Amino acid sequence: MLDFSAAVSCTDGRLIGMAQARTSLASLMVILVILMYLFLNSSYFTASELKWTGLVLLSAEQLDEYVNFQPANVLRLDKWALQRRLEEHPWVERASVRWSWPNNVEVMVSERMPLAWIAQQDRIFVLDKTGVLMTPPQQLSVLELPQVVNIDLSSTAQLKAAARVLLAVPPAMVGTLAKWDAAQQALVSKSGVQVLMGDTEDLELKFLLLEELWHDLADQGIDPAVIDLRIPKNPVVRPR
Repeated sequence: MLDFSAAVSCTDGRLIGMAQARTSLASLMVILVILMYLFLNSSYFTASELKWTGLVLLSAEQLDEYVNFQPANVLRLDKWALQRRLEEHPWVERASVRWSWPNNVEVMVSERMPLAWIAQQDRIFVLDKTGVLMTPPQQLSVLELPQVVNIDLSSTAQLKAAARVLLAVPPAMVGTLAKWDAAQQALVSKSGVQVLMGDTEDLELKFLLLEELWHDLADQGIDPAVIDLRIPKNPVVRPR
């Protein structure tokens, strides 16, 4: 005759054991979740500062103040919001934010390129490579840049034309230039040579010609007053 009471007792024991195991596992999972939460929210993941790269004209202190950065958990840091805020800065062309383990936040900044400065009454502006006028940052010595003169600041076309010409200047010649005369459409060197460029067509060809003429004139000991490149196929040099 079968002993049903023993079988039931054995089954109950297994069920109780399984329930206890599940309870222990659940408790362990809860403990692990709590520990993980505490770990992820600990100071181990707190960024105390932003690490800036690419800064030339701007300073880390200026940008820290601009974005109002406060120590924050890197896992909750809104990188896209920080990037958008930075790209609203007039001197920031592009920005990207990168997190590295465990609590480093690196911000890579591409600043706008200053090409020239413009004086308007008692104010100074800087022209960037897109033809936009901006207030110069404190770290920028505008006198190291060429000056743009005789320009209508309300004329977008004139500003963009000035930027196109100055951006096309060969690197070896940048340091020799003093100004761009928008009314005359001419570059003026620091030694007073006037280079008539005309419109902004064929700039690459015009500057190639200018470099060749510059070297040839120096070799021949000729001091030019005017170099006329308005018609590239027929350049004209007028000595002093």
